[in-house]
Amino acid sequence: MGRSYSEKTIKLLFGSASRCAYPECLEPLVFKDRGRLTVVAQVAHIRSEKLNGPRHEADYDEALLDSFENLLLLCGKHHPPVDQHESVYSVQELEDWKLAQTSQTGRLLPVGEVTEIIAGLERVAQAQARRASLRSTWQALTAAALPFCDHTQGANSRNAEHLSEQLVADQRIFKMAMAAVLREGPDDMIEHAVAVRDGCDALARHAKIYGPGWIAWRALDEARTQPTPGYIADLPASWAQYNLGVLAQAATSGGSVPERVYADAAAALRAVAGLSPAHIRDLLEDASRPESRRTAVADLTAIRENFYESLEKFERGAMAHLAVAP
Repeated sequence: MGRSYSEKTIKLLFGSASRCAYPECLEPLVFKDRGRLTVVAQVAHIRSEKLNGPRHEADYDEALLDSFENLLLLCGKHHPPVDQHESVYSVQELEDWKLAQTSQTGRLLPVGEVTEIIAGLERVAQAQARRASLRSTWQALTAAALPFCDHTQGANSRNAEHLSEQLVADQRIFKMAMAAVLREGPDDMIEHAVAVRDGCDALARHAKIYGPGWIAWRALDEARTQPTPGYIADLPASWAQYNLGVLAQAATSGGSVPERVYADAAAALRAVAGLSPAHIRDLLEDASRPESRRTAVADLTAIRENFYESLEKFERGAMAHLAVAP
């Protein structure tokens, strides 16, 4: 914040330079029009005062962190990359920039101008904090939304109970991120965020309905590769898959499913080594649905496409707002 620097430091910084320290950048530090100053420069640390900050040095004198010697002035375009890509910008290079900047033509600042500069730096710092808050909030929403797609088919789940736990955790984190976006605004970002939320809700509903079946089918597919004593390796699993296909065809053709068809599928599944009772239950329930698996896959594909489209619009909107934010 501007007021964390002494008046003497501000006088030295703005009195010894006239433009951004980045080599060959001609951006001025202040803009004066109609007798009023607007600070367009940002105060950058050569060595960060934060433990995990850019170019932090543990043995650097703490009293010098906010001093003239450890600070340089950069424009809004060049300050972010210097701090975000610290491995590219070394302490030595920034000290060379500092030396070049202080070699620029300086001037003695009037008292009133120093006061305006300090107030201007405060406004710049507040704008930076606002941008950082927005970036963090919007990134959190994106990070919270993506697991819904990963978990939709239970790809990371051992069983239906684990899938349910994943979805509950996903929704808890997403609701927190969504609440932050609703607080931050602006309206068009809220609109995009609501569309992302609706996509997440649709994915969660689909996963709760079909997820257990996907997990159970995966377990049945894996059983085909496991040797079973007294049988050809994949015969029981293949026979079970065939009977599930008969059951699914009967369920989607209309009318009630013959009890014998259901019983044959259940018996075939019980003969497959490695399938748990929960897997058998979920497979029978999935195959007995009036809609086909093809329909379920088509629905999931459409939901995912809408979700990713909403998320892309949200991310584009976030980048556009950050690009024009003060």
